[in-house]
Amino acid sequence: MSDSQTTRVETLRQVEVELVPKQLLPGILYHSEKYDTCIHLCACGCGNKTVTPLHGDGWKLTEGPTLTPSIGNMKVCGAHYQVIGEKIQWC
Repeated sequence: MSDSQTTRVETLRQVEVELVPKQLLPGILYHSEKYDTCIHLCACGCGNKTVTPLHGDGWKLTEGPTLTPSIGNMKVCGAHYQVIGEKIQWC
């Protein structure tokens, strides 16, 4: 792993925002109720911004936070995980 990459995270803490900040921090799941979307840095530490739209048949966010279905960044870095009660569960 190079110095420019962050380390893998094992939890995502939910932070409510109206607009997504320009610089994302690892371990934070940013939720915008206004735009019905979540965004976070990939839990593997690759630095990829992972956007999860919550409208329609997309992802669902519940307390904890729990984000379903799983997150699959297969084309970018190969990461596949679930966020359940703030904890990352690797698939």
